[in-house]
Amino acid sequence: MSDSPLSPPPGSAEDCLNQAKRLLRGRGCERDYEGAVALLDRAVQLGSADALYQLGKCYLKGIGCRKDPSGGVSCLERAAFTGHAAAAYRLGECFENGVGAPRSTILAAYWYRKAAALKHPLAYRALLKLR
Repeated sequence: MSDSPLSPPPGSAEDCLNQAKRLLRGRGCERDYEGAVALLDRAVQLGSADALYQLGKCYLKGIGCRKDPSGGVSCLERAAFTGHAAAAYRLGECFENGVGAPRSTILAAYWYRKAAALKHPLAYRALLKLR
């Protein structure tokens, strides 16, 4: 693999995800949000739940793509259903704050409980603070 962030896409989901993270953070290369989203899409097609989580965060904030909070929630749900703890936690935040989905204390609690069961370090505290 060459050092250029614009080299042909790597073969595995993990390679795509790692290269996307480099592009998002600008580590060892110039930041390229659109390129990162394209690599995340490829990693999702190759079955990466972590790429779904990262892509969901991009959609929520409009990083490298059009801002689409409901699309972000959809990506997070798909990742959370595979057992991704951070995706479950972020879903709890989305439902608690009404971002990309209707505000719902019941659904926020559901996802925080899921995240806690998956050992997310902040989930139990978020569940206790939930009103």
